[in-house]
Amino acid sequence: MTRRSIAVRYGEATRSFIELARSLDADDWSVEVPCTPLWTVRDVLSHVAGIPDDGIAGRTDGAATEPWTASQIERNAVFTVDELLDRWEQQCELFGAAIESMGEERPPFDCHAHEHDVRHALNRPGNRDSAIIDDAVPRLLASLAQVPVALVVHLDDGASVDVGAGGPPIELTTSRFEVFRSMLGRRTVDQVRGLAWTGDAAAIDLAVDGWFTFGPSDRPIQE
Repeated sequence: MTRRSIAVRYGEATRSFIELARSLDADDWSVEVPCTPLWTVRDVLSHVAGIPDDGIAGRTDGAATEPWTASQIERNAVFTVDELLDRWEQQCELFGAAIESMGEERPPFDCHAHEHDVRHALNRPGNRDSAIIDDAVPRLLASLAQVPVALVVHLDDGASVDVGAGGPPIELTTSRFEVFRSMLGRRTVDQVRGLAWTGDAAAIDLAVDGWFTFGPSDRPIQE
């Protein structure tokens, strides 16, 4: 299979988020988003549209820290929703090329995760079988190679992924969407421990301890 470029993924993530955003009404923008640090839907837009603006302007000191994201929300509050969306569309290609040149894979996945944060907040599920999630899952699962257990993850499309090493394997049966959401911090530890694991309990605990790329969430997220 041909590897899809970072720029292509970022373009897809941007267009998908913007399509959802342009369908929202005035009341939707003030809804609190439980998967975030008490942001509203409007704040999420300020963040995701602020990333390319900051990157192109060179405002990258402290990138991904709370003060950096807070500054995006504060700075972008003066713009209308349409102004932010239009600016983001204009910057998408340039920013996609920039992160492609750096080999920086995270922005497309972060953007897509925030789309699903908004969908969760507004009870508008959808787009759960996106190509971006397909791209993200093997990369996320590969990070579990550092966990000192052998793990086989059985996915909902029939694929199985072997990661980790050491002793008889434990197994997990779940969906690509669940891997994407949980490993990016949209589940609590108890929620991940409650997935369909089989095998030695102590080994499962080790896998859960190493599961989260971000997070875990401090509140249960039901999607």
